Amino acid sequence: MERKTQQQTLSIRISDALREYLERAKNVMSSSRGDGVSTSDVAKMLLESAKDDRLDHRLEVADLQQNGAESLWNVRRKWEQKQGLSHAEWLFVAQYVQVGCEELAEDPERPTPESFAQVLEAFLAVRALRVDRGVELDRYYLGNLGLTDGATLNQRQLDPEVVPKVTSSLIHEQRQSPQAPKPVFCARNFYVALRDETLPGIAAINDALSPYLPTLFRLAARGHWLRERKPVRPPRIAHDFVSPTFPAVTGDDYRLSILVASDGEIEMLLSMDRKDVAYPLTRYPRVREFATMVARLEPGRYWKGREFFGYTNDVVPGRASRFYFRHRRNGIAISFTREEWQSLKELFEKALAMPELQPVLEELSLVYGEI
Repeated sequence: MERKTQQQTLSIRISDALREYLERAKNVMSSSRGDGVSTSDVAKMLLESAKDDRLDHRLEVADLQQNGAESLWNVRRKWEQKQGLSHAEWLFVAQYVQVGCEELAEDPERPTPESFAQVLEAFLAVRALRVDRGVELDRYYLGNLGLTDGATLNQRQLDPEVVPKVTSSLIHEQRQSPQAPKPVFCARNFYVALRDETLPGIAAINDALSPYLPTLFRLAARGHWLRERKPVRPPRIAHDFVSPTFPAVTGDDYRLSILVASDGEIEMLLSMDRKDVAYPLTRYPRVREFATMVARLEPGRYWKGREFFGYTNDVVPGRASRFYFRHRRNGIAISFTREEWQSLKELFEKALAMPELQPVLEELSLVYGEI
């Protein structure tokens, strides 16, 4: 009788740096489908890759994750210089796109329906490149897209056109129905397609995905900010910057002064003459959150953000409506009449629509993403 080959166990000592590398690689290779891998599995795969004289691109992502902000900045440089990304860089971007789509932030209307539509299109573009048919992958994709028909998902010969049809329907829905539910798990499909599909080569991947990179990058920068709380920006020499000059924005008794700091950050000072208060708003995420709070808060409701909390007193019978906001860190609350709050809302709408300010906001949307 022929004996079965037994697997051998190998024990080796490794440095802390190599152990940390294997841990990062394990996080990359652990599937978002839930089938995790062990550190020994990763080490075995790495050894097998070396034996076959090839390095799995998934392991390269572990190096990119060491400094996510720097790696994303390098991706942006390649994009702006019209250079192609490596497979590992696409996979790295896709990981943060997934975070950007799935994690909640201060503005419930972000990401926009158009951003979700483009993630779905990018997923279809990768899937269209597949060299081998992947029935199991298609079942996984359909589950993330909300298809719960067990009969369809359990078919051995799954119709290869089902995934494109369902995805195209969702894309149409996102663009035609503003109130349509957000397909928050669609980025999982994009990530897994890049990781697990058998694809023809990096040139084909770059050709297929380059049109979507502006949206994908902003979603990745958003995911990076939500997860790491670090902006994606280059090192800046302090003396090479001169702030543009912006006219003050006024309305009723409000005055909004705007400047750009040496690191490219936007800073505002809200002067409220009647209240004799000058309220500073520094850094883009804080400005965006404050403007979102002012725009979204409605009578009888409350608005809760990372830094600000907004509420009204409409629940108190016999009292005139007043709007309040307070910063979570210092607890100081400022109140406004309904008319004052409306004027404040119009002031920020006017300020953020200033043509002179659009290049600054465009740059900051790349630094922090779609927040």
